[in-house]
This record gives sequence, structure tokens and C-alpha cells, in this order.
Amino acid sequence: MKRIYGWLLLLLLVVMGSSCKRYLDSAYKNPNLPTYAAPEQVLQSMIANLHRGVGFDARTIGMITQNFASVVGQNQWERHGYQPGTDVGAETWRTLYWSLGYNAIDMIDSSRITGKHDYVAAAYSLLAWGWMSTADIHGELPVVQAFEKGRLAFDYDQQNVAYEYALRYTDSALRYWQLAGDLSKPTLAEGDLYFFNGNIDRWKKLVYGLKARLYHRYYLKSNYQADSVIKYADMAMVSTQDDAMIKFNLAFPDVTARNFYGPSRNNLGGFRIGAFPVNLMNGTVYTGLTDPRVKFLLRPSPDGIYRGIPAVQSADNATNQRVLSFWGVFGQTAAPAGGIDTGGRTFFKNDAKFPIMTFSEMQFLKAEAAFKKGNKTMALDAYTKGINGHFDMLTTHYTGYTPINEAEKTAYLSDTAIIPATAADLTISKIMCQKYLSLWGWGIIENWVDMRRYNYDEVNIYPTYNRLPITLLYPDNGGKLAERIRPRYNSEYLWNIEALTAVGGFAPDYHTKKVWFSLP
Repeated sequence: MKRIYGWLLLLLLVVMGSSCKRYLDSAYKNPNLPTYAAPEQVLQSMIANLHRGVGFDARTIGMITQNFASVVGQNQWERHGYQPGTDVGAETWRTLYWSLGYNAIDMIDSSRITGKHDYVAAAYSLLAWGWMSTADIHGELPVVQAFEKGRLAFDYDQQNVAYEYALRYTDSALRYWQLAGDLSKPTLAEGDLYFFNGNIDRWKKLVYGLKARLYHRYYLKSNYQADSVIKYADMAMVSTQDDAMIKFNLAFPDVTARNFYGPSRNNLGGFRIGAFPVNLMNGTVYTGLTDPRVKFLLRPSPDGIYRGIPAVQSADNATNQRVLSFWGVFGQTAAPAGGIDTGGRTFFKNDAKFPIMTFSEMQFLKAEAAFKKGNKTMALDAYTKGINGHFDMLTTHYTGYTPINEAEKTAYLSDTAIIPATAADLTISKIMCQKYLSLWGWGIIENWVDMRRYNYDEVNIYPTYNRLPITLLYPDNGGKLAERIRPRYNSEYLWNIEALTAVGGFAPDYHTKKVWFSLP
């Protein structure tokens, strides 16, 4: 009997020791073991930060492209300058290196282990967007060494290295999207509530669109491949139903989860539409021809005229010519009380979708590539589809101040000033001006890429774009226009000084140095 009790006591001690070990392992985890957050929980935040990064940077880049204008003084960004000692203008930089960064890398690692190919694919897709968008804005940036653990300094690489990385990531994304199609129990929709709702085909179309954008970055290079741009533009969005739109949930208690442009967040109180996009719609550029979209997007000034604020105008117009805010407010630089958005339209409501890529944009990419190739028939067809696609995007996804009248739309599209009678009459200016309008308000980065490729040509490409005289440019510019945004101040100018010095980042006119895609 004593022997039995002895064995029972030994067994009890073993069980208790094992349980105690499990408790200790759980309470005091080995810091050397890898830990991962569930990808379903991480993906939503990563997607939201795409919108956050572009929204913040739209307030700076949008001034350079004259999408937007300030109602208070001569804004330094309108003057092609910058704000020294701040992170303003470098939010997409933060999106890549912080919001995506190791979150995406960990998602790839953990999802490979668990066989969640869809999350691996989503992470690669977002990283491709991040590398391209950040390079588009900043030019040189740390790429090869960017995520090497243990480093305290990170060398800069040329802009095209980031594009090469982005292209590789699109290929990896497509490979894993193919594998994801065979999953028996996919969970992507759990982490993709507000983008594509787990629709793999739409994710793949986004990736094809990224490839089209990336190949188009070589436009001025001798190895530009127009056929590749055309091929991937065709494989991307086939109608506005495929538009990549980030959605928002008003039921969520934190207002920072709402649209960056909405009045609840009050990020655009002192901003108005610039004169240039309005001139493209109100009959100034196309003499006497009013674009039906102007009444959909905007409310007129009190005198009934649609106008925008010219760059560096020191104040808003006289009272009867005042340009209303994006929330339909007259003469104030704050959001309506309580963030009420009843006066807002299109992109500027609290729950308005925020576009990341559209069918219309893809058609304009195709049109420009075909034009450069010499196939004007294809270019005219894509150009026409691009305009129609933008009309469809607005009326499908948004509400406007005045509904677009079909008779007015038909008359507008029938005018040869907009759509020429023959392909031979199509010009690159028509393509780029209509692309600019189709991206207005959201496609700020792509607008700026285009303007820099064409050297801000206000004579042959962008009529009435206000190319500022030297006397009005930011004093550090040396008479030159902005070509890049400086890297993020609190990482690069404080902690990565040697690497930034090596690329000239401390030069007063560094932001005017041409980027790789703008050079032949």
C-alpha cells in the first residue's frame, strides 16, 4: 500500500510540475521566441494607413499640384517649399516604414507558417504600394538595408531600386494570390472588412494596376515598355465596379477611424479647391464649355460663378466671390459644429470612400502609353473610356451637389474640344488634363508624378497651371520648382544624418533636385 501511495505522490508531483511549467511558460514567455499577431487583426490597420498617409500628404503635395489652395497667407507648400524641422509632408514615409514595415513582414512570416496564403499575398501587395508611393514622393530612400535588424543607420538607394523591389513584390503577391484561390477555408474577409471584403480577384486587379503604374515610371527612359503598361492596365480594373476604395464605419466610436477629409476630423478647414482644376471645368481652358462635373463636385461662389483660389493668393476672394469649403461652408476655416457633414459631397463626407486606384486612372495610363507608342486609335479609345469612367466613379460611389444631367454629359463628350473627331487630333495635353481631373482630390501622388515628368509645362500640357515666378517661390529653391519632399525629419534628420548627408539631404534646395523618373 505504501508503494502505491508513493507512486501516486510521484505522479502528482510530475503533473503539478508540468502544470507549473506550462503556467510559467505562459506567464513568462521566452523573449527569444517569435511572436506574431493574428493577421486578421493587423490587416485592417495596415489598409487604413494607406488612406491616412495619402490624406496627410495630400495637404502638402496637393498644394504643389494646385489641387488645393490655402485661404490663409502664402503657404510654403504652394510656393514649392517645405516646413523645416517637422514631419509635415512625410506621412507616406511613415506608412511604409512604420505602419506597413515589420507588420507586413511578420504577417508574411506567420501566414506562411499557418498556410494563410491570402494574407501573405495581401502583405506583398501593400508593400509594393508602399515602396512605389514613398519613392514617388521622396526619390532616394533606404531600401536594401531598410529592415535589417540591429542597424542604427540606413544607406539610401536610388529611386529605381524601390521600384525594382515593388515589382518583385507584385510578382510575389500574384504568386500567393494564385495559391490563395485554393484555400478551403479562407479568412481574408475577417481582416479585409473595408477594402475588398476578401475578394481575391479584386486584390489581383489592384496588383496588376500597381504593375501598370510601375512600368509607366520608366516613361522617359530608353527601355520604356509601353506594351507592358497597356497589358497590365487591361488586366487591372475593367469597370468602376472594380475601383479600389477604402470604406469607413461611422458606428466606430473613434473619429480618427473616419474619412481623413470629413468634417469630424477637421483636416481641411483652411483648404479650398485650387484655381487650376476649376479652370479645366468652368469654361476657362475649354472656352465657353462647362464640364457637368463642376456642379457635382463644387458649390458656386455667392455670385453663382464656379471658381478656385489661385496659388499663393494671400487671402480668399471678395465676399461675393468667396470659394466655399469642401463641406459647403461659407467664409470660415473650421469644420461645421459637431463634425456634421450635411453640406459635404463626394470625397469630403465622414463616411465617403477614399479611392486608392480606379478604372478611369488605368485607362488614362493606357491612353498615354498608346500615344507614346504611336497608336493613337488605341489612345483615343482609352482616353474616352477614362473620361466616362470618371463620370461613372463619381455617380456610382458618391453624391454631388447637383446631379449630373445626361444631356449635359452627352453634349460635353460630343464637343471636339474634349473628345476629338479623329484619333489624329488627340493631344497629350488632353490626356493629361483629363487624367488630372479624374485623380483630383485623391490621386495626389500620381498627379505629381505626371507634372514632374512633364516639367510642370503650363504651355503645352497643363494650361492655366500657375507656374510661379521666381519672386514667389520659396526662398531656398534657387528659382526651381519642387521635385521631391524631404525625408521624414524625426528619423532621417535626427538619427540617420550620415546617410542623408551622402545624398545631399541637408542642402537648402534638396527638395528641388530632380528624381529618377523625371530624368531621361
